[in-house]
Amino acid sequence: MVDFYEGFLGLEPQGEIDFADGTQRRYTLGGSVIKLVTYTMPPPLPAAAGGGRAQAGLRYFTVGVRNLRELAAKVEAAGYEITEAPTEFAPVPGMGWMFVADPDGNSIEFFGTL
Repeated sequence: MVDFYEGFLGLEPQGEIDFADGTQRRYTLGGSVIKLVTYTMPPPLPAAAGGGRAQAGLRYFTVGVRNLRELAAKVEAAGYEITEAPTEFAPVPGMGWMFVADPDGNSIEFFGTL
């Protein structure tokens, strides 16, 4: 997880807290703080697979990027999984999205120019 969020995405670490069942890490992205929790023992149910429409409820966050296709190539070269390929957003030609799975299977949507 650290390799993906810090190394690949380049998020700035802001702190880490170990607790009985795992570790909480906080990162900044622009003016936002992203908190990630890794448990010592995996939860009884795995994360649902897929991108935007695969399950109900809060299931991903979105990051704006300048060049979606360039990022897709970097994701593939790094060996991470694109779960929904770059797709054009019809109401705004030239803009699109894609979904990427982090190492635990959590979805992240990237939105930007194609």
